[in-house]
Amino acid sequence: MPDFSKDDIVREIILQAARRVFRKWGLNKSTMEDIAREAGKGKSTLYYYFVSKDEIFDVVVKAEMAGVLKRSKEAIRDVTSAKEKLRTYLVVSFAELKNTATLYDIVREEIKGNPHFNEAIQKQFEESEEAFLKEILALGVQQNEYAFADERELATAARVVLNIMRALELYFFIEHFDTEHVDMAARLIADGI
Repeated sequence: MPDFSKDDIVREIILQAARRVFRKWGLNKSTMEDIAREAGKGKSTLYYYFVSKDEIFDVVVKAEMAGVLKRSKEAIRDVTSAKEKLRTYLVVSFAELKNTATLYDIVREEIKGNPHFNEAIQKQFEESEEAFLKEILALGVQQNEYAFADERELATAARVVLNIMRALELYFFIEHFDTEHVDMAARLIADGI
């Protein structure tokens, strides 16, 4: 069990409080005072650990996205088939994003006015996710489940799968989240038509 310092504990209390405040009020309507009150801390304590509300939001969103990726990876750890890894990864990723949909909505709606902030968060998450998808596809090539001619095609294929996932996320969250549709989409991507 890791040793947490007092600073680590206070920082985590602040971040948990910020998650609740952001989910309730959104980014733009939330204040450092709201977060401090929710955390049971003084505003000066927040400023000791974080420069601004935006920095707290950045840390919260990155942690949520990293959590989605981590839980998705854990779900496929013992799966041996690359196609089944990809299918399971897609299903779990969509389900995990649905579970964090409130924060996802806040990110999408409230930072439209700051595209650099959105791009930085998205880029970091997508690079990790794309690298992981490339690993799955490389395993599929190694196990003769996928046929790619060279390394460049693996990178392109990983980027394409990631872009398909982003398009499907919009569909699932804007239209409706139906587990049967999610499973069908994941099977079509993993196995092909």
